Amino acid sequence: MYICLCKAVTDHDIEAAVAAGARSLEQVQRELGVSTGCGRCSSAAALVVAQALTNGSSHNGPNSIGLNLGQMSRAEIASLVYAA
Repeated sequence: MYICLCKAVTDHDIEAAVAAGARSLEQVQRELGVSTGCGRCSSAAALVVAQALTNGSSHNGPNSIGLNLGQMSRAEIASLVYAA
């Protein structure tokens, strides 16, 4: 899913940046430029970074990749919809 339309950054791009060593939204911003245009996606990008960090630390293998909508609140899901 596209998270940042201004910079054409997807959730998979953000997850790859975290897998490569990024540990914060700021580091992902420097690498990908996400949330550096209009800024409307900042909460969605932060959410994807947080989930990627959590999923990466759980060592659940390849099934831990991707957004886990079941663990999100309505407000968090709304931020993803708004960003798109």
